[in-house]
Amino acid sequence: MSKRVVLACLTPLLLGACTTLAPSQIVHTNSDEIAQLGPYTHVVEAGGLVFISGMIAHDKESGFAAAEIAPQTHQVFANLKSALGAVGLTLDDVVKTTVYLKSPGDFSAMNEVYATYFTANPPARTSVPGVDWGRDDILIEIEAVAVRR
Repeated sequence: MSKRVVLACLTPLLLGACTTLAPSQIVHTNSDEIAQLGPYTHVVEAGGLVFISGMIAHDKESGFAAAEIAPQTHQVFANLKSALGAVGLTLDDVVKTTVYLKSPGDFSAMNEVYATYFTANPPARTSVPGVDWGRDDILIEIEAVAVRR
């Protein structure tokens, strides 16, 4: 298939997607269960897409999870579930995640925990190792994109 034919097929889809993201349809939501650690919104919905800000392993009541990848990954998923729940969605609605890891050596252990949350149809994923937040107690951050069905 030529590039021209592919563009001809994709252009109406892309234009249709762009027209559904009208500024008047943008909704900002924060979860009461997640601490607000900066000037951002936990969840932004535009059209049928739902963008979840990067979640770290911070609990509103107890602070940061232990500086180990497994408990931090579980806390991040608790925060993701809370953010999604604030807009009536679940992990089943997630179509894309981006995982940021401080240490590339944590990938395998993170992946084991991650797989327990996305068992049937895991979303597309990008993993970015070697991220430094300037704090020793932050080992992981996950952001997500979900679709309202």
